[in-house]
Amino acid sequence: MTREVKTGALISHVLKQEGVRYIFGLPGGHIYPTMEEAEKLGIKFIGTRDEAAAAYAAEGWALATGELGVCTGTAGPGVTNLLTGIANAWMGRYPVFYIGGKARVTEYDRNELQDFDQISIIQTMSKHARTVYEPKRVPEYTARAISHAVNGTPGPAYIEIPRDITDSMVDFDEVNFAENHRAKNRVKADDMDIAKAVELIKEAKKPLLVAGSGVWWSQAQDELTALVNKTGIPVFTRNAARGCYDEKSPLYVSYAAKGPILEQSDLIIIIGTRAGYTLSQKMIRKDQKVIRIDIDPVEVTNQWDAVLTIVGDAKMVLAQLTEALPENSYPEWAVMPKAVHGKVMEMFGMLCPDPKAYPINPIAFYQELLQEIDEDTIVVIDGGDSATWSYTFLPSYGPGQMMGIAGNAFGPLGVGMGYAMAAKLAHPDKKVLLITGDGAFGYGIAEYDTCMRYGINITAVIFNDGLWGMIKRSEQRKAPDETHFIGLDLEQNTHYEKVVEGFGGYGELVTHIEDLRPAIQRAVASGKPGCVNVMVNPAIGPKGAGC
Repeated sequence: MTREVKTGALISHVLKQEGVRYIFGLPGGHIYPTMEEAEKLGIKFIGTRDEAAAAYAAEGWALATGELGVCTGTAGPGVTNLLTGIANAWMGRYPVFYIGGKARVTEYDRNELQDFDQISIIQTMSKHARTVYEPKRVPEYTARAISHAVNGTPGPAYIEIPRDITDSMVDFDEVNFAENHRAKNRVKADDMDIAKAVELIKEAKKPLLVAGSGVWWSQAQDELTALVNKTGIPVFTRNAARGCYDEKSPLYVSYAAKGPILEQSDLIIIIGTRAGYTLSQKMIRKDQKVIRIDIDPVEVTNQWDAVLTIVGDAKMVLAQLTEALPENSYPEWAVMPKAVHGKVMEMFGMLCPDPKAYPINPIAFYQELLQEIDEDTIVVIDGGDSATWSYTFLPSYGPGQMMGIAGNAFGPLGVGMGYAMAAKLAHPDKKVLLITGDGAFGYGIAEYDTCMRYGINITAVIFNDGLWGMIKRSEQRKAPDETHFIGLDLEQNTHYEKVVEGFGGYGELVTHIEDLRPAIQRAVASGKPGCVNVMVNPAIGPKGAGC
């Protein structure tokens, strides 16, 4: 007996086989067969209020779990609304699969509704982008896109299907579904390269390990921990690798201590992270030895003149190094990370002589906020100055428990709500705090409707200084005092918490520091999506504080 299904439904069967649990997006006729079949198969469709939020939620899922994130955009404007997210995933190297709608083949070049050359744009910012014209090949193209997204250096992959093909019927039993969408084996480093690395590490007096997102995508947090604990080498984790090593350990180098520790190191071992924004070429001196380790042979030679380059999967290489290196310790060097961090925090404390001052000093804000973060807290960071403060002060107590825009050179504002929603869906038993500037918060406020519909109880804590603060402070340093600035001021007295209440969530306004922690606790305990709108002093910014 023939079992006919719509062609668009075939995508969902591949996603089910891949273990996908959520698809983020907006409904649209071009993609509805995929959405409908996904729900039948137990894959929950989370309907956001904007495709941009769906794209960020798919990224957030990847960042919170290390797994593939999936989102959709219907043809034309639905797909173009995904573009910032796709570009962000391209720059950040996030494993995300995008499913786009496409106008009917019969409508091409006839000025019909939502007919647009989408693929030419997306091909410039993705690892893989294809239009599927043959119904029975939909699973093949879906599996190929997933393979591109997750294998090697991860990144965005995209397919689109014209609507007349999506709606066409196909005999399900005549369609071939591949069993494997991703490589099972991992790339080991050459043994000679490992031996060279061991000798360089043995010679070093002040080695430093810099671990980036590749450690998280490889799920190598245990191997990273084993190497650091055995060798006594201090470690700085960045981007998606935050939380992959215990940040309470004396060997952990905090964001605040990174600069001085990096400067003093005589050997820097960089694994799974690229040169560029926040870890630039100028941050490493020519007399410092560098070992580069990456799964991508191109990246190990990019910008830094490394004394040794090693190509391999982070999980495998870390294990190889751990096995080859002897137990060691650096008594004087190992105490430096916490000592430097303490001095930096002491400096910040001096810039906040009266923690109870009104309006709230940003340093007091973060000193209090720090007390609300524990091992069961996921921290999502969005904004400009608020992000700089957040990465300086706030810890990540587990892998996948801190996500934001730091280190990603694309740097879009507005990722916060999408990231936070995905983090809560991925870890429903954890507390999710979105720390966001008031400017960034405005991008995704309508997603509180999404949170209400799907019971996603996150809590946003708004760093409200009524400014596009990072830009204004930057311009102020270059301009005379009497300069009139264009478009850089926001309305600080906006009651964002009341907007959230209007969606059915929980909201509180905080104007005095002693009310901050109780307000956060009430918001978390409310059982609703929450918002704590905190009025902070707009005259104090992280750049002026010397960050």
